[in-house]
This record gives sequence, structure tokens and C-alpha cells, in this order.
Amino acid sequence: MYQRDIYAQAIANIDRRRQQARLLQEQHTDEIRAKFPETVEIEGQLRSTCFSVMQASRDTDDLTRQKRIADIQKKTETAEKMLQEILVANGYPADYLAVKYTCPECSDSGFVGGVPCSCLKREIAKVGAEKMNAKTMLSLCSFESFSLDYYRDLPEEQFAAMQRIFAQCQEYAANFSPDAPSIFMSGQTGLGKTHLSLAIANVVLANGWCVIYDSASALLRQIENEKFARTPDAQASDTMGLLLDCDLLIFDDFGTEFDTSFTQSAIYTLFNGRLSAGKPTIISTNLELKSLQERYGDRIVSRLIASCQNMVFHGSDIRFKKWKNKLNQT
Repeated sequence: MYQRDIYAQAIANIDRRRQQARLLQEQHTDEIRAKFPETVEIEGQLRSTCFSVMQASRDTDDLTRQKRIADIQKKTETAEKMLQEILVANGYPADYLAVKYTCPECSDSGFVGGVPCSCLKREIAKVGAEKMNAKTMLSLCSFESFSLDYYRDLPEEQFAAMQRIFAQCQEYAANFSPDAPSIFMSGQTGLGKTHLSLAIANVVLANGWCVIYDSASALLRQIENEKFARTPDAQASDTMGLLLDCDLLIFDDFGTEFDTSFTQSAIYTLFNGRLSAGKPTIISTNLELKSLQERYGDRIVSRLIASCQNMVFHGSDIRFKKWKNKLNQT
């Protein structure tokens, strides 16, 4: 069950779209009535035919009812065609007076046949992601602020590898889709893994996809709190559900969380669930492959390595280099 305020916010957002769609249709109708008074009479005909349909539906005789409804539908089609011809002749789209909902499946109601529409599920995931990301450093990193100059003292082959990683991350972000591959970033601390992960997140978010970013320890702690209901809000939350459903999950600092049977199980559920569903995940770690295998076993690690696009970062701690440069400037 999702947190009540997330669900309420998602419903409110969808209802707002519905109201905006109807308001725009009303504005278009007022505009056309003012410019082309003859359309008012045609609209009157359409309204009267709708009333006639309701009356015809009360006929007890099936043949009479079907004949009346067929005649009414023919008159409706004629009136709609006349209205569209006026619109097109004056440079307007034929559907200019139609209500254009964001989701044609549910007409921006959030439900189809009493069942939550896929658009409502996406909106719940989006609102949940926004709430989770509010406490992260998402706004602090971009591709523009990433500099390859910090890697120029590396051996030629390693510098070329970092150039490729930078280009691959930019391309990944620009062309992201729900069937994009997962990425496994590894390397010592301070080499730019978090920076490039956040840069990807910002571009993907700007393109309208649902992204959740946080450290492994923070996400797993939240899941554990909900599992054992340690806070009032936790009882109504479903972080695991949000992490499994979002378009892109960025799981930073994998290996820094407390190693317990619960975290092991949660990690396997999360990674296996997303990989099995074909949902892209970006995982970064400071640990070497051997250390990961010793800590999590082959069941998790081999699945990650085989299923992800691997990026091995090279260099020395950039944060130390920045601090040293700043010190030299003072």
C-alpha cells in the first residue's frame, strides 16, 4: 500500500489534468462560437440528438428503439461533419472542439472499469520518486560540470576508457527508454561514479521518466524500517514497490550498507525483480569484484555482471585533487 499522501497527490495531479483538458475545450468552444455564429445552431442540434438518444433508450420495443437510435446517430454524424468542415475550412484542426485528455484510456479519471489505470500507477511512482529524491544531491551534478581534465595524468589507455565512459553516459541519458540496459559502475571512491549517475538522472528526469536515486544504505534502511514498522509513516509506505516500479533506479554506493540477512534478501529481491522485468538499474560500488563475491555470493554478483553494461572507473580521488587545487589558489 502506498503512502496515503503520495496516492492523494497522484489523484490530485490526474484530476488537475482532467480539469485543464475540459477548460481548454470550453475556451475553444467559446472562440469558435464567437467567430462563426452558425456553429451555435449546429451545437444545438447535437445537444438535442443526445437528449433524443436518452428518450429512445426508454422504448420497450427493440426494433423501434434500434431504428430511432440509428436515425439519431445519422443526424449526429451529419451535424458533426458540418461542424468539422467549418473548422477545417477556416484553418482549424477537425478535432479542435474535442476534449483532449492526457490519457485517452481513462479520460484522466485514473480508473478504467473501477481498476486503477496505468497512468495512475505511473503518477504514483512519479510522486513517490519526487518525494524520495527531494533529500538527495540530484541538482548538484550535470554533464556540463563533469571535467575529463582530472583524468589527463592517467596512462593513455585508462584516459581513453574514461572518455568512452563519459560519452556512453551522455548517450545513455539522451536516448533513455524503459528497455535501456542496466549499468554497473565500479572503481575506487572519488572517481566520478556518483557525479555521472546524477548527471544521467537529471537528463532522464527532464525527459519525463520516473527516476529514483539514493545510496544503498539509505534505501535499504527505509525498506527495513517499513518492514518492521519503526515509524508511523512506515506502516503506510511501500519503498520496495516504488523501487521495483520506477523507470530508472540508481543504487549508489553498493556495499556500504550494513551486511545482514535482511539486506541480503532485500538486495536480491530488488535486483532480481528489476532485472527479470527488464527495468534498467544503475549500480555503483567502490568494492572490487572479489570483495563483492565474498560479501554477496555469486547468486547476486554474477547476475549483475552478466546483465549489466560494465564501466570500470580509473584514476585517483578527484575530490582530493579539487581540494588540493583550491588550496594552491589561496
